[in-house]
Amino acid sequence: MAKGKKLPMIDFGLCMACTVCVSACPFGCLELAVTGSDRYKKAYPGLPLPDSCTGCGICATECPVDAIIMVPAGNEN
Repeated sequence: MAKGKKLPMIDFGLCMACTVCVSACPFGCLELAVTGSDRYKKAYPGLPLPDSCTGCGICATECPVDAIIMVPAGNEN
């Protein structure tokens, strides 16, 4: 992973599971993951392959509720 690279960190308390970030990612890095942790929101976005993310931040920019922030790689959990 490139030094200084940033990755998206999703605040699941704010996330509406609207999938805007998944659609906005030009590289297809974000995917929905079924969690079952909230009976109203059955799936949340996730980054299954962090190395595929370029750190462009489009997902964070497009999130309508600001549930995504870009953090230094290794701090996104």
